[in-house]
Amino acid sequence: MRSVIGMMILASFFVSCKKLTLDSLAFPAEQLEEYQFENYDGSQEIDIPDSLVVTAPNYQLVTMPSYDAMNDETHTIYGIYMGDMSSIATDTIILYFHGQSKHMDAYWDRTSLLANLGGKYNYGVFTIDYRGYGMSQGKPTEQGLYEDADAAINWLVQQGADPSRTFCYGFSLGAIPTIDRAAYRTDFPFAKIMIEAPLATVQNLVNSSTLGMNAGFVTTLEFPNSEKIKEVTAPLLWMHGIEDDYISIDNGELIYANHGGTEKTAIRVEDSNHGQVPIKIGYFNYMDRVLEFIRE
Repeated sequence: MRSVIGMMILASFFVSCKKLTLDSLAFPAEQLEEYQFENYDGSQEIDIPDSLVVTAPNYQLVTMPSYDAMNDETHTIYGIYMGDMSSIATDTIILYFHGQSKHMDAYWDRTSLLANLGGKYNYGVFTIDYRGYGMSQGKPTEQGLYEDADAAINWLVQQGADPSRTFCYGFSLGAIPTIDRAAYRTDFPFAKIMIEAPLATVQNLVNSSTLGMNAGFVTTLEFPNSEKIKEVTAPLLWMHGIEDDYISIDNGELIYANHGGTEKTAIRVEDSNHGQVPIKIGYFNYMDRVLEFIRE
């Protein structure tokens, strides 16, 4: 991945002859006219057994408003709730923020795994598409991630969700809003947070390229997760592939070391690249480890 980033930066320079920017590469969203849910036949990072896949009618597509402060407008974003919406107020819920590309359909197997913790539909799982992803309106931005995360939390509040029974899980890009809201959304403190393959800062990503230049030269994005995590006191579960060549494990190590709380658990997975953690440790072992963290 280091050489790939370097080549993308050089290509952008020679094609545009303008200030280099990685901003447009940070959110490879894919828009949809409709969701396919469990019938999605596109590529997914993992492929779980059919017995674990969440199927109709055990989920519901919902919408919520997300305020765009920069443009002073409101976008409609989409989410999926897996489980019984009538018992949200008394259920344990996992709020899941997905990764960098595509949309909720492409992460269906990942969210299905979480819906199987402790038995199928034992916990409610709520996930959203950020603005510009799937059927969600708007254009994805760094600030938009935080505003969309707020929209998801606001929706849970409106359903009566209890923060002491709400756990937040962020995978890759999703670790960014997870850490930010855990640090600064004080009116809805998560019980615990789980992050998989997180980025420390954009500068770390640029440093891992073959060019090693200042991030400000190629992007306006910052994603200062390694600093924000210092404000997070909620118990932390961090998982990362040791062989991750997209977001190297030193990113996660820095975040883990900087965590502001006293309770934290690390799972470093051997022979695992980006997105392969559940595969390499085994789906059922993965579920057991996440469940153990939630219940301990």
